[in-house]
Amino acid sequence: MHAADSHDLIRVHGARENNLRDISVELPKRRLTVFTGVSGSGKSSLVFSTIAAESQRMINETYSAFVQGFMPNLGRPDVDVLDGLTTAIIVDQERMGGDVRSTVGTATDVGALLRILFSRLGKPYAGPAKAFSFNVATISGSGAVTVRKNGQQVKQRREFEIVGGACPRCEGRGSVSDFDLTALFDESKSIVEGALTIPNYSVDGWYGRIFANSGFFPGDKPISSFTKPQRDALLYKEATRIKVDGVNVTFEGLIPRIQKSFLAKEREAMQPHIRAFVDRAIVFRTCPDCDGTRLSELARSSKIRGISTADACAMQISDLADWVGGLDEPPWPRCCPRCARPWTRSSRSGSATCRWTGRPGRCPAARPSAPR
Repeated sequence: MHAADSHDLIRVHGARENNLRDISVELPKRRLTVFTGVSGSGKSSLVFSTIAAESQRMINETYSAFVQGFMPNLGRPDVDVLDGLTTAIIVDQERMGGDVRSTVGTATDVGALLRILFSRLGKPYAGPAKAFSFNVATISGSGAVTVRKNGQQVKQRREFEIVGGACPRCEGRGSVSDFDLTALFDESKSIVEGALTIPNYSVDGWYGRIFANSGFFPGDKPISSFTKPQRDALLYKEATRIKVDGVNVTFEGLIPRIQKSFLAKEREAMQPHIRAFVDRAIVFRTCPDCDGTRLSELARSSKIRGISTADACAMQISDLADWVGGLDEPPWPRCCPRCARPWTRSSRSGSATCRWTGRPGRCPAARPSAPR
């Protein structure tokens, strides 16, 4: 007898939830049990609606009556006998939420721990943790602030800078897009004749009216006759306030508008006709500035023992756990070991968890969780 066969069982007798008809099964604990069957055979009804639902209901009953008042009221599944249950963790079939910048590291917090680690031990110093985040862009500016000086309030001009880790060219996406202009418009037609072939940009629609009456180029002449400044305005014009039919609106060139409206979503979240347009009109390639790491040059230049945060995120989970484990007793001077030890232990724990629950050696932290 296998050692696992002596473990307790989850006993289900007389399950009638949804389309189940008095199903009785005994499931060994701490074993991998697979439920197979054709669509509609009751797999989800048995696993999710019966076993997992009863486990969740029993957990909710351990809370006080006050706390239960804020929780959903879960009824007992339609089953005669259901015992031997333990805590259930449900992993459903829905896609994990996220945008085009989501990675395994951002989804599991391994990336956040690595950013903190590099902000403390990385040489040369690049900045706080957000300086290693490809979700944060570097922003600089200036403005007037009111300060109290010699008992009086005076205004002073101050400059500020937010140092982020996003690559300025790809904006943290790791890839840049090349547009097939022939898929955006028909050069032989004018805007009012329906030259724009982008979804939702028909001449009768609001976007079509904005482009036809922007004033930056003639809307009644074929695009092929546009001068270079007019063509650049059609394609690349920055956001500018204009008035169309007495209404204040924002005009923006086709390329930046498509990037903000269409490419900000992951491919699977797009509507079918939008997805077909993106596949037809846009080609994605690795960003030449960051080589697909999503990080700025400053973030990539800061290293720990010759390893940058981009190198660490590109490691397989098993290798990353071993590398972080080697930093537990770093040869740093003075207080650095005390500052770094909590973060090395947290990073090692997060990496080990990913290795235990995933596929060691096959899933780097830089892997996109929402591939295009």
